[in-house]
Amino acid sequence: MSNNSPTGAERSRRARPRLDRRQALIDAAIELLAEGNSADISAAAISRRAGVAHGLLFYYFTDKQGLVAAALADVLSKLAESQEPAADETSVRARMEGFVRRHIEFLERHRALYVRVVREGELGDSVVEHAVREARAEGARQVAALAELPDPLSPLQAAAISGWTGFLDRTADAYFDTPGLELDAIVALVVDAFEAVVDASK
Repeated sequence: MSNNSPTGAERSRRARPRLDRRQALIDAAIELLAEGNSADISAAAISRRAGVAHGLLFYYFTDKQGLVAAALADVLSKLAESQEPAADETSVRARMEGFVRRHIEFLERHRALYVRVVREGELGDSVVEHAVREARAEGARQVAALAELPDPLSPLQAAAISGWTGFLDRTADAYFDTPGLELDAIVALVVDAFEAVVDASK
């Protein structure tokens, strides 16, 4: 048998469709980011975790920061999907409570990644910052629709919702960092703040 014969892992990589290899890199980046500050998130480590050739990272994403931005966008798109209202959330208040609860629960499930990339800004890249800004803008659009606010929003309403989304994230931080805080109480507080902000911006 020739020493140049491909290994099983190499054959598996070659057989994997291109889109799967791209997604494998995104999934590997998410996993490593979620493992916290001790995890190696070098291009080589991400490629190893994905089980694909190192050069494919640069083929699909140009550089590691491009991959991290794509991974973050992937997570943030799942956040947007998770915040869609449930069938039994028929009032504005119920929809907003569901939105806030799911937002906080999602951040809690992705805690290490959120802290590392968003709160601590460890990667600090403009592409990553853009992905976060876009996600917050999408969240604001979702909130406006859930609250049945006019489209387009007035400048004052847009400013109010933008400020409220920051309050939501900072309050979520307090919930994660403060023992004894109840999620139900946090949800009620954040939705009360939303109602006050909307009333003030009319």
